[in-house]
Amino acid sequence: MPFSVWLTSHRRLEDVRAGAPDRLTVENLRACLELLARSRPTQVAQRPDGSVWVFRAGEPPALAPLFLAGVRPNNGPQQGTIQLSVSVTHPFFMANLFELLSFASRVNAELGLSAYEGVHGQEVTVESFGVLTEPQGAYSQELARAWQQNREQLHTRLRMPLEFPAGQQDDAPHLLALILEHPKLPPLAQLLAEPPEGQGVEIRGTQALWFDKATQQPVTWFLVNPQAPQELLLWPQWGEEPFARTAHTTFEAAVRLRARAGGRVLWNGAPVTPERTAWLQRYPGLLGVELLQLVSQGWEPATPRV
Repeated sequence: MPFSVWLTSHRRLEDVRAGAPDRLTVENLRACLELLARSRPTQVAQRPDGSVWVFRAGEPPALAPLFLAGVRPNNGPQQGTIQLSVSVTHPFFMANLFELLSFASRVNAELGLSAYEGVHGQEVTVESFGVLTEPQGAYSQELARAWQQNREQLHTRLRMPLEFPAGQQDDAPHLLALILEHPKLPPLAQLLAEPPEGQGVEIRGTQALWFDKATQQPVTWFLVNPQAPQELLLWPQWGEEPFARTAHTTFEAAVRLRARAGGRVLWNGAPVTPERTAWLQRYPGLLGVELLQLVSQGWEPATPRV
């Protein structure tokens, strides 16, 4: 579940939790984001559901996503409470968390709105900010453990991290889990014997991985499907690389195996074709959350199209 901070005109947390009618609007949200932009360069992207993605301007693609912002109506269609959320599966969650709390404390001090963090409901102020973000403090340590657990579960549950929350989700079904389908799958030792340059191979029974020789970190995982031995599942190790680069690496691995052994590659339940995977070339900076929304809802990505 995403980490959220609530900005409100209420002075009591109980009113926020009860969904008591609030009076904030998109104009209040705009004022908050303008306050942030005065302290650091930002870019924003409006999404079809009315939410706003806030990016760090001038940062590498993996580090640019910061938080999602929107007004949650509870007083008619135009007024409500502002929700600011960061994804707990993002590789830079802790940096985003600290920056979000800093921003919330400034909104409280300069715009007079109350701010409450969503874990324990503590008020976020200039005074409480230092306690909340103390690296060895109980609050920071609790959230760091939650973040590490969420990142580890991506692999064990075969899930995909999201740079921005999608609704109340910050992970999703794995849209980079591919299948090499082959009528008679070669042994893994034979099939995986020639990884990309700079990578090594490790095989344990029906599981295997290609790993980076320099860092010893996994790059691509492989598993012979125990329910369908003619299928080899492959998926990436989630690290700090941008989603688009990870996507290209994973598809290139699948194409490499198909060229070596034959068969066909399946993506998202159907064979890979240039038309179905045109997003790989069309959106060179594509985010994982954008692919999720493109596939599930048909929403056009906010990243530039070529």
